[in-house]
Amino acid sequence: MALRVAVAGLGPMGRGIARVFAESGASVTVVDLDAATTAAGHEKMLADGPVDVSTSDSVADAVRDADLFVEAIVERFEPKRALLAQVRAAGNDKLVVASNTSSLSIGELGVAYGDPTRVLGMHFFNPPTKMRLVEVIRGARTDPEIVARAREWVEGLGKTAVLCADSPNFVVNRVCRPLYYESQLLVTQGMTPAVVDAAVKSALGHRMGPLELLDFTGLHTHLGSSETALREFGDPRYRPIPLTRQLVRAGTTGRAAGRGYYDYSQGKPREAQVAVLREPRPSDARVQVYRAVGCTPEDVMAVRDLGKSGRVVVDSSDGAWREHLPPGAGWLRLHGGFAEVVADEVARIEPAYDAVDALGVTSVPVLALPGLVVDRLAHTMANEALTVVEEGTAGAGDVDLALRLGMNHPVGPLEYLASVGARDVLTSLRGMLDGFGDPRYRPAQLLVRQAAGSRG
Repeated sequence: MALRVAVAGLGPMGRGIARVFAESGASVTVVDLDAATTAAGHEKMLADGPVDVSTSDSVADAVRDADLFVEAIVERFEPKRALLAQVRAAGNDKLVVASNTSSLSIGELGVAYGDPTRVLGMHFFNPPTKMRLVEVIRGARTDPEIVARAREWVEGLGKTAVLCADSPNFVVNRVCRPLYYESQLLVTQGMTPAVVDAAVKSALGHRMGPLELLDFTGLHTHLGSSETALREFGDPRYRPIPLTRQLVRAGTTGRAAGRGYYDYSQGKPREAQVAVLREPRPSDARVQVYRAVGCTPEDVMAVRDLGKSGRVVVDSSDGAWREHLPPGAGWLRLHGGFAEVVADEVARIEPAYDAVDALGVTSVPVLALPGLVVDRLAHTMANEALTVVEEGTAGAGDVDLALRLGMNHPVGPLEYLASVGARDVLTSLRGMLDGFGDPRYRPAQLLVRQAAGSRG
């Protein structure tokens, strides 16, 4: 007998989830708040292409004979609690209850349902018809057999299940918090959204920059998730960025509103990002590059000595160089064929464009801030990923897999950490912690231990 699935909530996510199950051969029934809303949602589904699903006039009727119930309604606890009470009242004791929540507690939803052993999270990514990842979240009291069954169902959809414990924001949204927070802070501190996004896309290979992505998903959605993270963790490193709150209050919530971090009346974000990129110009100049992870007295002396024999540029993201850069030296951060070039009138640091021309690399101008752009975002993400592993929310392999599939990142954050080295990332974070004095940059103890283990 085909799997019988009931899906509640016919917004874009609910419609996509229902379509994925139907196209895999499941018998699918969809339902929304009332008959009119259900009918309207069903019409939208059919407008996207033929799909074999049935509709129900009530939640009770939809779940009475179902094997699996998936709720994809508004991301607020009280409406979900009311819905789960209706599902429980239908009397299907064999039903597996799954929530598509991206941030709410599965354990709390399980208690609201009345049988937490049968409740778990099945977090699909947008759009469900294309994204391969599903986070399967086990509550503290979820029956392991229910979790195993859910993973089998996900694999039957042709998707990849990543298992994680019930923790705020789960894996992907949790690990990406620093990516979003730091990009917003960079704008607060004087960078333009186009420079931040262009740097991330060029150096890290992300398909969309973090600020463009926030505009796409909606700043109000991100703000709500940030408030949940701060409330649940009680850690100031998760506090929302005031600039985003201001934008949301003003109604400038992103692309759908016509304005967010970008003003869409002025063109597409991609056009603005291309405009800030500087291509190298022909040059036969010679330049000496000094790579420095930190900014020690020995590093400063070495740069001074190199400067006696010709043009020298420091390749570093350590913010201490803004105070210790020797006269005549340039400052950049190389990432293969791309560079961040420090250009800061306030700090009186001239951009070393002659150096990037000599090196033949594309570049963007950045301010003299600790971590610059790329290392600041990449290293805080790696630190958050290690925190997720350290606390037992997910395994290292699943974290990397989740970020590759859920965010289309070329490499996972822990794969990136392994390639850079724990000691270098730790040095970078400590430099940011000293430079900003903010607990956002507090290193995970697992990172400190890994760095200690890599001595010698």
